[in-house]
Amino acid sequence: MKIVVIEDNPDISEIMDYILKDDGYEVISSEDGTIAEQFSEIKPDLVLMDELLPGKRGSEWCKYIKTDPELKHIPVVLVSTMPNLEQLAEKSGADGFVEKPFNISNLGRIIRSFSEKQGK
Repeated sequence: MKIVVIEDNPDISEIMDYILKDDGYEVISSEDGTIAEQFSEIKPDLVLMDELLPGKRGSEWCKYIKTDPELKHIPVVLVSTMPNLEQLAEKSGADGFVEKPFNISNLGRIIRSFSEKQGK
């Protein structure tokens, strides 16, 4: 399963990268949402996206992904400290959300649920 992690905080990005690779996932990391413009080539199975990114917010990138016919099938999970994260995820069309600071086992459970849905 190929997971794209979009996180501008290098410490959090490094932790997520380590956890996911240790669980056997292929991980591509990016500091901003512009990588979404390459999803047709990358073909991610899941995107974990911070809300507070430089430039466009994660929810804006999520709307971009979910309105593109070639990309809208890609599951997007917003990850943030924002107090209204559930509403942001819903409004942007995200497939889920994870509040920071996140529990590692909770993050793993969410990722496995998407993995199982895709049969990966």
